[in-house]
Amino acid sequence: MTWSNVPGGPPQSTPPGSGPGDPQRAAWERGGTTLFPAAKLADRISTVLLLAFGAVMTIVAAVVGIIAVISATASCDASAGCSPGAYVGGTAIAVGGAFVIGVATVVLAIGAWIRRRSSWWIAAIGFVLAIAVITWGGVVFAGAADAGATSSSTGTSA
Repeated sequence: MTWSNVPGGPPQSTPPGSGPGDPQRAAWERGGTTLFPAAKLADRISTVLLLAFGAVMTIVAAVVGIIAVISATASCDASAGCSPGAYVGGTAIAVGGAFVIGVATVVLAIGAWIRRRSSWWIAAIGFVLAIAVITWGGVVFAGAADAGATSSSTGTSA
């Protein structure tokens, strides 16, 4: 407990007859806090780490998505029977969805910090939702890749 939180500091003099049961001192001691309470510090650290992991995951998904779209659409044309739109759509779902969820999570976490509430659970839910959206975009991308692979392999019968 620190004495710096309460204006005027601790009560200095104790009048005669006023002992440990002094209501003014007891009220002051209840209001005294540390600068960084352990629970708040752990909450902030876990929130920031989850937000950072989500941001890194979104950036990695964007880089992988761009590379995958470029390599998948290199041999994709109308004669092959594939649609580059499905590749781009899967990547857009993964990266765009993770970005939107990340921004919403940051806004809600900062709002919780302003209201002095716990925010780790907001970041955890945002992280799980980002994983789900990236997975969904990957499934759409893989479905397009499977459709392109089956139509090109069956279309080349000699």
